[in-house]
Amino acid sequence: MTGNAPTGDEHPAGGRLRLLHRAELDAEQVKLSDRLTATRVARGRRAGYRAALDDGRLVGPFNALLRTPAIAERQLDWAEAISAADLNPAAREVAILTVAAQWRAQYVLYAHSAAARGAGLSEVAVADLVAARTPAGLSRTARLAHDVALALVRDHDVPDDLYSDLLSEYGERRVVVLIALIGQYLATCAVITCFRVPMPGA
Repeated sequence: MTGNAPTGDEHPAGGRLRLLHRAELDAEQVKLSDRLTATRVARGRRAGYRAALDDGRLVGPFNALLRTPAIAERQLDWAEAISAADLNPAAREVAILTVAAQWRAQYVLYAHSAAARGAGLSEVAVADLVAARTPAGLSRTARLAHDVALALVRDHDVPDDLYSDLLSEYGERRVVVLIALIGQYLATCAVITCFRVPMPGA
């Protein structure tokens, strides 16, 4: 039902995975698709990026998630708990774009460039982040999010002075939330990279 055999209607937005039509889905996949449509697709629409095609087929990481509803439902619970935490919106998007730029994860860069603009980041800052550069003029909160994401993804370590600054700015609880967010997008970028998921229209 969810194999990758050619059907004649492949769409480039799926990358290595064929996009799935609703009629192909089993009951658990339909339930997951409905949840993704009500949450992630709706969020994308508000932010200005596409998480589904006009015919309802899911794109981005969501097409891959349909293959494993039992895992995906729990991933969504985790992601929604992180989203509900009170991280600064600009800092959140800076961290995500920093991770995605290191992975060159095209769909994540596409989607979260739009989200970053909505969170108040300038076009110049977004362009710098997408190009894996450190933007000038970030707030202290956003700059620390960038620095810790870069330290974890590129260097696999958080130096003591950076940790001290982070703890002072965020407090322990928000530090844990920020690190969880970075981990979430490490997992997302792994999916995007393995399945070579492009931005829509790429």
